[in-house]
Amino acid sequence: MVLGKGRLVLVLVPLFGALIGAQDAPECGTCDRSACPEETKCIGGTVPDICGCCMVCARGLGQRCDEDDTETKAYGSCGEYLTCTARTDIGESDEGTCTCEEKGAVCGSDGVTYDTLCHLLEKTADDETLTVVAREPCKSVPVIKSRPKDAIRPLGSIMVLDCEAVGFPVPELFWELNMADGSSFRLPSDNPAFAIQIRGGPEKHMVTAWAQIMSIGKETVGTYTCVAKNSEGEDRAAAKISLRDQDSQNEI
Repeated sequence: MVLGKGRLVLVLVPLFGALIGAQDAPECGTCDRSACPEETKCIGGTVPDICGCCMVCARGLGQRCDEDDTETKAYGSCGEYLTCTARTDIGESDEGTCTCEEKGAVCGSDGVTYDTLCHLLEKTADDETLTVVAREPCKSVPVIKSRPKDAIRPLGSIMVLDCEAVGFPVPELFWELNMADGSSFRLPSDNPAFAIQIRGGPEKHMVTAWAQIMSIGKETVGTYTCVAKNSEGEDRAAAKISLRDQDSQNEI
């Protein structure tokens, strides 16, 4: 994108001006609108420059900005759907950055989930056809991120298997046990030999499940399968748990 010289000073300098304070704001002389840069496409719309003379592109997501009650302007105002918010992550500071007024993920027409509407709008600079198809994450088939692992354990020992899956809608997570004799059943069950725990997290749209085997024995060894399922499909991950021969140290 080609910008006029005047615009380059007022728009791009603040972009790299994390260390520039209000005392570095340019002095405003007589307003000559005939010298203003030509209008160009601005994602967040246009706002008056810090001298109140020319119309320039509004500040974008994450950029430094001037809050409304700031007397001396150094950066400019935020664009549509954005608000200038004082930073709280660096202790006492008068710095402000543009943050999104709307919270929550949105699904784009490109099938990508964006953190906020503002993140999607920023992407329209590269793809003008991009639109919002849902004000929620894009629906996706579950994916198991952390898979249970094969193990050989001694008789009577305790073991815990874990499994993490992500997807939207957030998947249902459960365990299946396939025994050596060909029988199988779903966990949790009323069998006290197993303890199942399921909770959300640790990340967004993720669920975690643990299967605790209270005592390894011939009736609890087999193939444990973690199943993640939602309206879009399912994913599976299996681990074989075997009993160790105490005398030969071989699997039985």
